[in-house]
Amino acid sequence: MANSNKRKGDRAEREAVAVLRALAPDLVVGRPQRLLGAGRREDTGDLWVFPGVTVQVKWRADPLHALRAAADGATVQGARAGSGFAVGLVPLPGARSAAVRWVACCHHWPIPIPAGTARFAGVARALTLVRADDPAVPRTRRLAVVERAGSVPLIVATVEAWVAAYRTAPAVGGDGSAER
Repeated sequence: MANSNKRKGDRAEREAVAVLRALAPDLVVGRPQRLLGAGRREDTGDLWVFPGVTVQVKWRADPLHALRAAADGATVQGARAGSGFAVGLVPLPGARSAAVRWVACCHHWPIPIPAGTARFAGVARALTLVRADDPAVPRTRRLAVVERAGSVPLIVATVEAWVAAYRTAPAVGGDGSAER
C-alpha cells in the first residue's frame, strides 16, 4: 500500500471514531480507539468504539468498490472477535459538510429490517438512495438492501441509521453495554 493511501486510511479511521463518539456518546466504550494489527491473520477490526461491535473502515476513492469489501471484512473480523455486531464504514470523498459523509454497510442489521425498505440489484442505486438528502426520510431511517443472486444481501445505510438501529437492538442494554 502506498504511503498516501495508508495515511488516508488512517485519517478515515480517526474521523470514524470521532463521528461515532459524536453520534452516540452514551454508548461509547471507556476508551474508544483504533485497533492495531490491521491486515493480520487474526485481525479483529479497525475500531473499538461500541461494546460488542466490530468496525471495519474502508477508504477508497470510489466508495462503490469499498462497500461490499467493508461489510465482508467486518463480518469475518466480527466472527473472529466474537462480536455480536459487525459493520463496515465507508467515507464518501468530497462530501460537503451538510451532505451524507459516512455510509454504513453490513450483512446483518442490528434489528429486523423495516417493512418497505428499498431493495436493489446494484450497489450504485442503493448508495444514491442513502446519500439523497430527502427531508421526508430522516437519516436515522435511510437504508437499502442490495440483493444479487449468488451473494449475501448487503445492507447500505447512513451511519446515523446504523447507530439508531444498534441503539434499539435487544442485545444492547439500557446502560450501553452489549449482552453479546
